[in-house]
Amino acid sequence: MLVFKEKLHTVPYTFANEVFRTKGELTARCREILSSTPDGQLVPHESLPLLMEIFQHHDEWVQKIENGIRGISTQTTIHGTRCFVLVRNNETRIDISFPHAIRLIPSNRQTDLVPQALRNFRSAARTAIDAQIKAFRNEKLALAAICPITNEALHRGNCAVDHVPPNTFDVILFEFCQAQEIDPLNVVVGSHGGTVAVFKDESLLANWQSYHQDHSVLRLVSKIGNLQLPKGYADWSSLYQ
Repeated sequence: MLVFKEKLHTVPYTFANEVFRTKGELTARCREILSSTPDGQLVPHESLPLLMEIFQHHDEWVQKIENGIRGISTQTTIHGTRCFVLVRNNETRIDISFPHAIRLIPSNRQTDLVPQALRNFRSAARTAIDAQIKAFRNEKLALAAICPITNEALHRGNCAVDHVPPNTFDVILFEFCQAQEIDPLNVVVGSHGGTVAVFKDESLLANWQSYHQDHSVLRLVSKIGNLQLPKGYADWSSLYQ
């Protein structure tokens, strides 16, 4: 059994692949995004994943995004302070507090750190199905697709490919490992160009590609719509403990 004994107070906060040592650093990052986004303008796409993950800790998140949102903007309140605003699909807007959401992020996290070997395995699995994802995206874009979440017209710059729940990417990959009796921590993962994780085992690669092709149900959504969707994750520790 792998045991990770890192103290809770030393465990960093990770949001959208950005690492923050403290909630103070996370707050400062949000203030940076807020200050760089003029009132009434949408927050840039590259900043959306971070804000969306943080706001999901807000205790009124579900009510605030009722019927879905198409973006996040900013405004100056009557008190002279600035805040983020959720822009709903019906064009109504509602403010949302990032300090409040950050306060509600659990500090005493009990979940063990994800082993780097598992991160590499997942990355290699995504690389392996990249051609399938791109082929699906191109096929749907040729049909003038509309996002089922935000109802916006999709194009190459604003779309993402989603695995329809409950068979999310993580669940499909986990079930593949179960079926093949694979310990992901023992799989040799190489790299292409020093940055892209790849499976070295050609048999494993082919089997995973075939399994994904047979078990995945894909749909084309907007990037902002994709960020609103709940993600199903598997208990990977059961495979390597």
